[in-house]
Amino acid sequence: MSQAWYRARSLASLGTALASARKSAGLDQQAMAEAIGSSRPTVSRMERGEAVSSATVWDAATKAGYEIVLVPRGARVQVEDPA
Repeated sequence: MSQAWYRARSLASLGTALASARKSAGLDQQAMAEAIGSSRPTVSRMERGEAVSSATVWDAATKAGYEIVLVPRGARVQVEDPA
């Protein structure tokens, strides 16, 4: 992982974060799609911030080595390196 964490406050920024996480994991869109049982066009839509299933988002984040955490908007969050 090249970035420790991402903050997404919109579907567009979530898509950008997922694209960056995928690239950091060394996967292209086709490899991600195959790994999560989806299609490349669906991964592309997700990364553009368009509507896809929550399961697709969850699976993509997990495959890229991330987890999803919900916190109150504006909260200060401290992320520690898992090392």
